[in-house]
Amino acid sequence: MLKFIDDHGTFEIKNAGANSYLYFPVCNEAGIMGSVTPTLSGDLMTDQNHFILQPTSVEDLHNNKSSRNFWLKFEDGAMRSFTGVSVWQKAEGREETTVRGGLLWHETERVLLCKNTRIRANVTNFAPAAPVTCEIMRVCLKNEGDGPVTFSPIAVIPLYGRSAANLRDHRHVTSLLHRTKTVKYGVTLTPTLSFDERGHLKNDTTYFVCGTDSSGQAPESFFPTVLSVTGEGGDFEMPFGIMNSDKGVEAGRSFDGVESVGGLSFKKCTLNPGEQAEYLVFIGAGDYEEAISSFGSSEFVSRALDENKAYWYSKARQSLDACGNAAEILAGQGLDPSDIKNCLLWVAAEPVLRRIYGCSFLPYHDYGKGGRGWRDLWQDCLALMIGDPSSVRDMLVNYFAGVRADGTNATIIGKKPGEFLADRNGIARVWMDHGVWTWITMKLYMELSGDMDVLLEKQVYFKDMLCMRARGRDEAAAGTKSASTILLDNKGEVYRGSLFEHMLLMHVTAACDVGDHGNMLLRGADWNDALDMAPEKGESVAFTAAYAGNMHEMAEFLENKGGEISILKELWALTEKLHSICIKTGSEIAETASEKRRVLSEYCSTVAHCVSGEKVKVNARDLSEKLRDISDSIISHIRQNEMLRKDDLSWINGYYDNEGKAVESLEDGRIMLTGAVFAIMSSAAGKDDVAKMIKTADRYLLSRESGGYRLNVRYPDEEYYARNMGRMFGFAYGSKENGAVFCHMDVMYAYALLERDFRDEAVKVIAGLLRQSMDFEKSRMYPGIPEYFDMNGRGMYPYLTGAASWLLLFLYRLGKDGRQ
Repeated sequence: MLKFIDDHGTFEIKNAGANSYLYFPVCNEAGIMGSVTPTLSGDLMTDQNHFILQPTSVEDLHNNKSSRNFWLKFEDGAMRSFTGVSVWQKAEGREETTVRGGLLWHETERVLLCKNTRIRANVTNFAPAAPVTCEIMRVCLKNEGDGPVTFSPIAVIPLYGRSAANLRDHRHVTSLLHRTKTVKYGVTLTPTLSFDERGHLKNDTTYFVCGTDSSGQAPESFFPTVLSVTGEGGDFEMPFGIMNSDKGVEAGRSFDGVESVGGLSFKKCTLNPGEQAEYLVFIGAGDYEEAISSFGSSEFVSRALDENKAYWYSKARQSLDACGNAAEILAGQGLDPSDIKNCLLWVAAEPVLRRIYGCSFLPYHDYGKGGRGWRDLWQDCLALMIGDPSSVRDMLVNYFAGVRADGTNATIIGKKPGEFLADRNGIARVWMDHGVWTWITMKLYMELSGDMDVLLEKQVYFKDMLCMRARGRDEAAAGTKSASTILLDNKGEVYRGSLFEHMLLMHVTAACDVGDHGNMLLRGADWNDALDMAPEKGESVAFTAAYAGNMHEMAEFLENKGGEISILKELWALTEKLHSICIKTGSEIAETASEKRRVLSEYCSTVAHCVSGEKVKVNARDLSEKLRDISDSIISHIRQNEMLRKDDLSWINGYYDNEGKAVESLEDGRIMLTGAVFAIMSSAAGKDDVAKMIKTADRYLLSRESGGYRLNVRYPDEEYYARNMGRMFGFAYGSKENGAVFCHMDVMYAYALLERDFRDEAVKVIAGLLRQSMDFEKSRMYPGIPEYFDMNGRGMYPYLTGAASWLLLFLYRLGKDGRQ
C-alpha cells in the first residue's frame, strides 16, 4: 500500500520488497543518471560510454548480484546486509522493509535481525543539486536491541567503469585496462583506454567510491577488487573474502587488470541500546576529492539533501501553480484532493527527468544511447514553459537549427546548443509527424509569454548528405562549410530564415508528400514509432489532420499579424503551386496526389545542395488565405473520404498500410485511437461526429481494469499487420503500442476533447489514468504517470513519457477554463 505522508509528494510503502520491478531515478542536471530499487539495485552513469555501476535492465533488478550494498560484520563473524540480499537473510525470510521517497530522494528502511541483535537501518540515496557527478548514499543505523552490539561497517559497491557495450563485448579484456587504487577516502578506477564501438581512445575519466563516517573520518581499510570481496567460491551475497579477513588493504595500494569494487571498511563500532551511527558513501565519476570536500560530513550531506528537496519541489511546484484549480476539478471525480496534488507533483517533475535522461538510461528504457529525440524535446517544452516560458525561449530557437531545406529534420539533438545528428543509428529515416510539434509548442509559448516577435527570429538550417526528404544523398555536401551541418546559399554564405519560415517549410512540404489516397505518407513512422513497416504506401490520416489543423491556426496568426513576411523564394513558389493544386476542382484524388508529389520533387531538387538565398516579401494576409485554403482542402478530403459511420457511431480511418489498404473499419471493429484524437483536435471531425466518436471509443477501446483507453483493438491476422504496418502488431496484445492503455495518447485524447468543449468527458479520461496510477495494488509503481498500463493494469516504463507534458498542458487548459 502506497500512501502520501506530506504535501510535498513524499510517499511511503510498507513491505516494499514484496513488489517487483520498482525503481527510482537518481540524477541531477550536472549529468549523473541512474536508478535505485528497494534492495539498492540499479545502475549509475554519465552517458552511454561511462557507466559507473554495471548497466542494468529491468530483469537485472532482481537477478543481478552486482549492486550497491552495506554490510555489518559482527564480532562472532556473522554478517547482515542493509539490502537484505545476503544468503542468511534470504534463508531466514523476508525482513520488515519500508520505502520512502520524495522529490528527488529515495530511502529504504529495514530492521536487521541477527540472534539477539536488532538494528534499524536506513539508506538514503540521492544526487546533489550541485555541479557534481556523484550519488550520495547516507547510511544510518540504530541499535534497538537490549544490549550493546559491536560490528565492522563495510560498504561494498562494485565498480564497472566503462561503456555499456562492454557488458558482453570484451568484458574481460576491458577489465585488463583497469587501474585501481586505494586512496585515503576510498577506491578509484581509471582505465588506461576506453575500448568500445568508438574505437580505442585514451581514457580521462576516474570512477570512484569513497566515504566517511558522520564526523568526516576516512575508512580504515579497503576491499578494492572482486576477489577481495567474494573470495574463491563466494559471491556478493556470500562475501567469503570479507568473512575470512580481519580487515582489508591500506590506502596507497594499486591493482591492475582486475574488476574493481569500492569496498570501504570503516572503524569498528560499538552501539549501546538507543545509540546511532552514520556513514556517508559517494559514488561517481570525476574528482573524488571534490565530493569529499563538498559533502564529507553528516552536516554537509544533510544540507545537500535539503537543497535537493527544495530544488526538485520548486521545479514541480512552478508548473502546477500555473494550472489554477485543475487538481480540485479532478478531485471531483471521487479522487482524494491531497493525493491528486501529491501525484501531480511527480507528473510535473517527469519532463525535467526526460530532459536529463532523454529516453534512455532507466531499467525499462534500456535502448538508445542517450541522444534526445526531436519530437520529445518539443513536447517536453510544453510542460517546461508552463511555469516559466522565458526559460525555454533560447532552447526553442536553437531547435529550429535542426530543420533541413527539404522540410525534414535531424532526429537527434546533441548536448550542445545547435548540435544535431541525422540519427542515433546512422539510418536515413523520416518521422512524418515531426513538423506538427513545432507549431503546437510555439503557439503555447507565444500564448504564455506574449512574445509574438519570436517567430521573426532568424535561424540557420541543418545540412547533411541526406536530401530529397531522405530519399537521396548529396555527395557534395561533405565539402560545405568544412563539412559542417549548416545550409549555405549559392554564394557560399550561411543562409538564415525566420522561425515562421522553418515551420511553414515543414508544413508545406509535408502537405505535398502524399500517397495515392491523398493523405500524407507515413514514411518511417509518425508519433507511433512502431508503425514502421509501411514506408512505400503507408499513409497517416491522423497526422494529415494534425498538419491541416496547424495550418489553419497559422493562417489565423498571419491574419492577426498583418504586414509583410519574408520567405525563401523557392519555398514561396512551392506554396503557390500547392495552393493552386488544392483549389483546383474536378480532379481525381490520385491525380491530385501525383501533382503534389511532382512539385515537391522539383522543389527538393532545387534545394538539394544549397538554396538561392533570395527572399520575397509576402503580404501576411495573402499567405494566410493560401494556408487556409490548403487546410480547408485537406479537412474536406478527410471528411469526404476517411470518416467512418455506422448507426450511432463515428470514427476515422487513421492509416493505410503498405499494400494501400485502409487499416480501420467500423464494419468489423478494427479501430485505433490515434486517428480519432487528431481528427478531434484538428476539427476535421465535426461536433456531432465527436460525440459519436466518444461512444465508439467507450464501446471498443475503454478498459476499466487498466484505467483508460487502449491504443487499438486486437487486430485479426497480426502477422499481416506486423509485416505491412508496423512492429507494434508483433507485440503481445495489451503491451506497448499494441493495445495497451498508452497514457500519452489517452492524455492527448482528453486534451482534444477539452479543446472541443467536451469538458466532462475529458476530465473523466484523466481521472481514470490518475486513479489507476495511484492504486498501488494494481499499478505497482511509484507516483507519476507511466508510458502505459499493461493488460493487468501495471504501470510500465515510468518517468520518461511524453504523457506527463501533455497532462500538464491539459491541466493548464482545464485550470485556465476554471479561472475564466
